[in-house]
Amino acid sequence: MLTSAQLFERRFSTGADSEASVRLMESKERLFLVLETQKGLTSPAEAQIAIPAALLPELKRAISEVEKILSDRGELDDYESAQAYQQTRPPSFANDSEHDFARLLDFYRIRWEYEPTTFPIAWDESGYVRESFTPDFYLPDYGLFIELTTMKQSLVTKKNRKLRLFKEHYPNIPIKLFYGKDYKALLAKYGLRPHSDAEESKRDESGTTPSPENTV
Repeated sequence: MLTSAQLFERRFSTGADSEASVRLMESKERLFLVLETQKGLTSPAEAQIAIPAALLPELKRAISEVEKILSDRGELDDYESAQAYQQTRPPSFANDSEHDFARLLDFYRIRWEYEPTTFPIAWDESGYVRESFTPDFYLPDYGLFIELTTMKQSLVTKKNRKLRLFKEHYPNIPIKLFYGKDYKALLAKYGLRPHSDAEESKRDESGTTPSPENTV
C-alpha cells in the first residue's frame, strides 16, 4: 500500500491470540478504510483490504443487512427477528426536508427506499473511487431515484455538480432533482405542514421541545 497518514484506528479481539483493526488512512488526497486481521501483535497482517472511503454508505448498508440476517437467526440477543430489528432502526434522515418528502410519499402511498444505493462518480488515476453519490430516495414502483436539495446556494451547486457527473456515468438510470421550493409547494398544496414548522408550532404551544416520536 502507498505511504499514508493514519487518521483513525479501532482494534478488537477476534480470538485468543488474534485481532482485527479498522483504520482510516489518507494517501495522496485519497481516503481509505483499511480492514486488517492479524495473529499476535508482532505478526504481519494475515489479510488486508482497502475500501475507498467514498463507498462508506455501501459498507454501512452491507453491515445493516448482515445485522438483519443475524437478528432473524437469533444470533443477536437484543432482537427476536429481523422485523424487530428493523422497527428499532427507522430511517435516519439527514434533514427535515427529507423527512417532509417521505411524509409526502406516504401521503400518496408511494413505496420508497431511503438512500439504498451509492454510485461511484469520480475515480483517481489508479482507478480507485474518489467520489460517490447516494441519491436520497428510490421509488421502486417507478424505477426512479430522487435527490433533494435545500435553498442554500452552496449545497445546490454541489448537488448540481454531483447530479451532472451521475448522469454522465449512468445515463440510463432515471433520477429527478427536487429543489426546496418544489416539494414545499407540494406540501402546501396538499395541506402537509413542513416538519420544521410543526416542531416550531409545538414549541410555541407548550414552551418545550417535542420529542421525535410526538412529531408527525
